[in-house]
Amino acid sequence: MNLKTLAKGMLYLFLALFSTAAFAQTKVITGKVTDSKDGSPVAGATIVVKGTQFGTETGPDGSFKLNAPADAKKLVISSLNFVTQEIAITGSAINVSLAPSADQLGDVVVIGYGTARKNDLTGALSSVKAKDFNQGIISSPDQLLQNKVAGLQIVSNGGQPGTATTVKLRGNSSLIAGQQPLYVIDGVPLDGRTARPSVTLGAGGFGTTPDDNPLLFINMNDIAQVDVLKDASATAIYGSRGANGVIVITTKKATGGALKVDAGVSYGVNAGYMKKYEVLNAAQFRQALKKYNQPGSLDGGASVDPFKAIEQNTIAQNYNVAFSGGNENGRFRASFLASSQPGIIKNTDLSKYIASFGGEYKMLDKRLTIGFNLIAGHVTYQLPNVSNTAGSQGNLISSALSWNPTLPFNNSNGTFNYPTNGSGNPMSLLAAYSDASNLNTLLGNINASYKLAKNLSYKFLYAVNHATGSRLTNIDGFVQGYSGLSGLGFGAISGATLTSQTFTHTLNYDANITKKLKLNAVAGYEYWTSDYSNQSFSATGFNTNLDQTKLVNIPYTSILQNGNTQNPPSIYVDPTTSLQSYFGRASLNYDEKYFLTATMRADGSNKFGANNKYGYFPSVGARWVISNEKFLQNSKLISNLAVRASWGITGSQEFPASASQESFGVNSYNNIGQSNVFNPNLKWQQTSQTDLGLDFGLFNGRIFGSFDYYNKNTTNILFQSNAIQPAPAATYWINLPGHIMNKGFELSLGAVVVDHKNFGWNVNFNMAYNKNKLTDFFAPGTTTPLQILTGQITGQGVSGTLAQIMTNNQPIDAFYLKPFGGFDANGNQIIGANPVIAGNPNPTTVYGVSTDIRYKKFTLTINGGGQGGYLIYSNTATNITNLAGIVAGRNIDKAAYNSSEGVTSAVGASTRFLQSGNFFKLRNATINYQVGNVGKYIKNLSAFVSGNNLFVITKFTGFDPEVNTDHSNAGYPSLSIEYLPYPTQRTVSFGVNFSL
Repeated sequence: MNLKTLAKGMLYLFLALFSTAAFAQTKVITGKVTDSKDGSPVAGATIVVKGTQFGTETGPDGSFKLNAPADAKKLVISSLNFVTQEIAITGSAINVSLAPSADQLGDVVVIGYGTARKNDLTGALSSVKAKDFNQGIISSPDQLLQNKVAGLQIVSNGGQPGTATTVKLRGNSSLIAGQQPLYVIDGVPLDGRTARPSVTLGAGGFGTTPDDNPLLFINMNDIAQVDVLKDASATAIYGSRGANGVIVITTKKATGGALKVDAGVSYGVNAGYMKKYEVLNAAQFRQALKKYNQPGSLDGGASVDPFKAIEQNTIAQNYNVAFSGGNENGRFRASFLASSQPGIIKNTDLSKYIASFGGEYKMLDKRLTIGFNLIAGHVTYQLPNVSNTAGSQGNLISSALSWNPTLPFNNSNGTFNYPTNGSGNPMSLLAAYSDASNLNTLLGNINASYKLAKNLSYKFLYAVNHATGSRLTNIDGFVQGYSGLSGLGFGAISGATLTSQTFTHTLNYDANITKKLKLNAVAGYEYWTSDYSNQSFSATGFNTNLDQTKLVNIPYTSILQNGNTQNPPSIYVDPTTSLQSYFGRASLNYDEKYFLTATMRADGSNKFGANNKYGYFPSVGARWVISNEKFLQNSKLISNLAVRASWGITGSQEFPASASQESFGVNSYNNIGQSNVFNPNLKWQQTSQTDLGLDFGLFNGRIFGSFDYYNKNTTNILFQSNAIQPAPAATYWINLPGHIMNKGFELSLGAVVVDHKNFGWNVNFNMAYNKNKLTDFFAPGTTTPLQILTGQITGQGVSGTLAQIMTNNQPIDAFYLKPFGGFDANGNQIIGANPVIAGNPNPTTVYGVSTDIRYKKFTLTINGGGQGGYLIYSNTATNITNLAGIVAGRNIDKAAYNSSEGVTSAVGASTRFLQSGNFFKLRNATINYQVGNVGKYIKNLSAFVSGNNLFVITKFTGFDPEVNTDHSNAGYPSLSIEYLPYPTQRTVSFGVNFSL
C-alpha cells in the first residue's frame, strides 16, 4: 500500500469523525483548572459532562471550553496525580481547584501484577516516561531506552533497521544463549522469540543472516512508560524468568471525554554513514601498488567508491493517528501506524502497519470492570546480503570493502565486471540477491476485575500472542565467483509460527490495618504455554536468470519445482513449553517511613527433569524513608532521603525445551538419530542477588538521584555437554557447580538547573560499573578448570579459530588468542604458538547523559552515551582488508597500509586485531517548536527536526564500536566480535504533531 495514500485516508477519516462530533453543540461552558497546592494551572485535565461523551481537555494554561447539552447537570474533572472531582454546573463559567492524590507522593510505576508509588518501592527499579525516550528515527522499542537506565546495556547487532539487539541488565547471568530480559507488555509476558524464519545461506558461503527484533510489532507512539525491574525484590515475582531482569512496557490507555484525535507525520532523510571503515581510495590504492611493487595491471584506470555506489537515499515516512474518548463508565482508544524506514544500503527497507484497540468498561455499580487490549502488526523486511558468518567468499559488505577502487563495476557492454581475486562485485550482488519477509503478529488480552469486598478484588486475564512469518530468498544464477551459486541460482521458501498463551488469576487486598499501618497483598496463579515451529524448502540449478542480458521477472521462489536439485526440507518443531506458577507478595507501609515487601513464587516447568519440576523463588526488601522522620521534615536541604536493602532468588529456564528429555532428529527416510539424552535430575539455574540502595532529593527536588550496589551470584549453571560413550552421539544437559559472579554499582543523577517561565534547563546522567567473573568453574568432581571455547573467527585462513573462552576466574567470553609480537625483518607477523587470556569483551562501564533546554516555545533535547573498559575483536581486519589482499588486487585498510607488515605475511588471528571499544555516541538531538492552537480545530501543534547517530568518538576502526556480530559456537554466545556488520546510518527527520 502507498503510504501517502494511506496517510490521506487517515486524515479524511479523523476529520470526518471530528466534524460529526462537533455538530452536537448546545451550550458553552468555560473555565480553568488549577492545583490546590500552589494555584498553578493543570494542563491536560479531562472535563466530561457526567453520563455523556461530551468532554474536552485543559490547555497549557489550565483553561478549557466545553460544548455541553443544555440539560447537563454535573462535570467530572480528572487528571493524573489528582483526586477526581464532580462539580455542579451552576453557570457558564466554572473554575476548579484539584487536590493532589496520594499517588502524587511518588510517580506510579508498574511492578509485577500491580502498580506502586515509586517512593514505596523496596526494590531497584528505573522508570522512563514517553517524554524522556530517545527520539528521531528509531525502529524498535528497546532502542528508546539506550543510555537511559543505569545498568541497562542495549547494543544493536547491526545498523540494519529492525535488527535484533543484545540487551543485558547488570551483566551476564548465563553461559548459554537466552540472556535477554523478560518483556512484559500490559501485564502479558512475551516469549522473546520472533516468527521471522531464520535462513542459513550455505550456498555461496554467505552464512547466517542476523535475527530481527521481537518487539517490532509495537507502535512506539503508543508506549506511555517503560519500567525496568532490576533486583530480586522487584523481579522475584516473575520467578524463573526474572534472572536477567524484567522490562515492563505500558501502553497508553483510553481517556474520557469527547472524541479526541492525536496525529503525527514525519519524514526522514539519509545523512550518510555515521562512521566509515577506513580503506584506501583510488589514489591511495595506486600508491600502495607502487609501495609494495605490485604490477600496474592491477590498476583498473577508474576511480570508484563502493560504499557510495551501494548507498541509497530513499525518504523515511511515518504516519500515526490515535482516537480516544468515553465517559466515567466506559472509554476506548484506537491507534494506527504506517511507516517505512529504508536503510543506508540499497534493497533495505523496514515497513510497518500496526493497529491497536483498547478499552475499559465499568458495570454492576462499577464493581465489575472489563478491559481489553489488541495489537495487530504487519511488518515487511527487504534485506540485502549481509550475514553474520560469511565465509571466504564474503557477502555484500566484504565485497564493497575489498573491491579494487580503481576498477569499474561494469564492462563496456554494461555487464558486471567480475575480477578473479575473490572480492565479488557488490553491484552484482545487489542485483542478484533478494530477501523479502512478512511477519504478522497479534497480541491481545481480555481481563475482568471484580470488587469482592471493600478491600478485596479479583482479576482474571487471558492473553494470546500469535505470530506467523514467511520469507522468500532468491539469488540469481548470473552472479559469478560464488561456489554453488554461479550458473545455478538458489531459491528458498521459509515459514515460522510462534504462539504463546497466558492465563492469570490474581486476588488483591489493599487496606489500612491501623491508622498508620497499610497492607497491600497479591496472590495469584498463572499458566503460560508456548509453541514454535520453523520450516524451509530450497532448490538450486535453475534454467532462468543465468545470463545478465536475458533476465525474466520471475523469482525462483515462484518456480521452486524448476530447480534441478531439490534440497531436503528443513523442518523444526519445538516441543511445547509449559509453565505453571503460584505467587504471592505482601507489602507493609508503616507511617510512610518504614516499608517491607516479601514475595514468593513457585514455578513448575516441563523443561526440567522429573525430579526437579518445580523451583522456588523468594525475596524480601525493606525501605526506610529518613526524610519523613521528624528530624528531617523541615529540612531546606534534604527533600527526600531513603535507604533500601533487598535479597532474593530468581531463576532461568531460557534453554532448549527438550533439554531434559530424550530428543530425536529425523534426517531422512528411515534415518533417525538421537540428539539429546534425558536427565531427570536437571535443576533450575538460580541467581541470588543482594542490593543496597540510596534515593535522595535536594533543594525541594531540584537535584535528585539514586545509588545502588549489587552482588549477583548464579549457581546450578546450565551446561550442554557431550554424552559419555557408549551413549548415542548426542548432547546431555547438566548443572555445573560453579558461580557466575556480577558485582557493581549504579548511579543516577538529575538536576533542574533553571526553571523559569520562559527558560528551563534539565540535566540527567547515569552510569554503571559491573565486574563479571566465573568462579569455582571446575569439571564435576575435580579441581580441573573447565574450558568452553566460543567466538568463531570466520574467513579464509582463519576458519575454525575460536577466539573466546569461558573458564575459571575469568569474565565470560574472555578473549583467548595467540599473542602478537610485531613483525620480523621480512614484514611477517610474529604470532605466538599458544593462545592466552587476552582481554575482556564485557563493558565494565556503561553511561548515558541527556539534557533539555527550553526557551519560550523552543525546546532542544540531546541524548547520548557510551561504554568503556572492554575490547573488540575485528574479524573484518583479520581476513577481509588485510595486507595480503593487495597482491590479488583487493583493497586493504589504512591500518594495514601504515604498518610495517609485508605482503608475504600470512593471515592469522591474534591479539593484533583487538581494539579498544570505548566510545561516546551522540544518539539524537531534537529541536521542537510548540506552535500551540491554530484556528478552531487544530490544538497543540508542534514541529520538530531531529538527528540520529550524529557522531561517535572512538578509537575503534570499524563502522561502529556498538556492535555484536553473532559468532556463537555450539549454543554458547560470543560477545564484542565485529565482522562485516551493516553500517550505522546517520539520519535527519522532521515532522509535526497535533491534536483535534
